[in-house]
Amino acid sequence: METEVTARPTRSDRADLWTVIVVGVMVAVFVLVNAIVRIASIVPNTDVDVLAPFFDTVTALPLGPDGAMVDVRVDSAWLTVSDLPVIVVVSLVAAVLVELAMTLVIVASAMLLCRNLMTGNAFSRTNTRLVFTVSIALIAGTTLSNLFTTMGTNGAFATLSQGSYDGAVATGNVIPYFAAIALAAVALAFKAGERLQRDAEGLI
Repeated sequence: METEVTARPTRSDRADLWTVIVVGVMVAVFVLVNAIVRIASIVPNTDVDVLAPFFDTVTALPLGPDGAMVDVRVDSAWLTVSDLPVIVVVSLVAAVLVELAMTLVIVASAMLLCRNLMTGNAFSRTNTRLVFTVSIALIAGTTLSNLFTTMGTNGAFATLSQGSYDGAVATGNVIPYFAAIALAAVALAFKAGERLQRDAEGLI
């Protein structure tokens, strides 16, 4: 039987929770529109913009007096590529879809958690599972997104250089992994709260 803490939130708490829900809806709509726009720019396979990382790369830009060339160090740049191989197009689209799915799962879980908190259900198995779901979504979504993005970026380099560029790159962001670890710790705290509540009720 699921054990719950049913402490009704204050009016201020409910207002804060509703704010989170409203912001969540706005984020969901924003990422959905962005994903549609991004996919629409990839599928035609003409002048596709691909963000590519660079390591210790120096190039010249007309930043000096009267447009004189000045050496600058770049760590990323947008590549505009056409006629990409099908597998590269699929990879770029897959990266967008994975990021979209990850964001929607996180937003939906957060909204359900807020709903439960508004009804006074704090420490429950449902809430623990919701927090774990967000953590897993971050790890799985980030890993797959990094994989597909790397495939797309290397495909863009290969297309532009006609296969002569041998500097394969790996793209990725480790911050979501740290966030996932923090959320896993929160989920364990929820689980500990369940246990303490269950033990307290057993003493009554």
